[in-house]
Amino acid sequence: MIPTIDERLASIVRSLSEVIVPHLPEDASLAREQAGLIIGHVQIIRSQIDAAPAYEQAERDDAAALGQALLAEFPADRYDAAAMDALKQAITLTTSDVRESRRAINTAIEAVIQAISAGTCTASKSRLSSIILDFEDTRTQKDRKWFAPFGFDTI
Repeated sequence: MIPTIDERLASIVRSLSEVIVPHLPEDASLAREQAGLIIGHVQIIRSQIDAAPAYEQAERDDAAALGQALLAEFPADRYDAAAMDALKQAITLTTSDVRESRRAINTAIEAVIQAISAGTCTASKSRLSSIILDFEDTRTQKDRKWFAPFGFDTI
């Protein structure tokens, strides 16, 4: 029988907690601290693993929404048309790899942001900042909710 992912993660926590940490010297405070962080993060991963695909899809969808907002606000003929086209392609690319899709969209967004920022129009730069901050505020609130049960942040 092949152990499940959850069983393997539980084994890591058990190994660290019951074997490795107890055998660390008392004066190895940094090693003890880091082992505690590893244990905590593995426990978080265990508790979030079932919801992770939906969370990653939401991250991808939020990146696409930001990209679409940038495309709607900044016409390709006034900015870097190639960067704008690459962003359109990244948003519409159909793939089953959600992480890769999100990375591609974010890379294309970065190129568009650089193109707009390289211009001289202060109104465009201001609008760009406003759009990004609005979208990132929404994304940050989702991230805070995702990690709130673990005491990293209080909402």
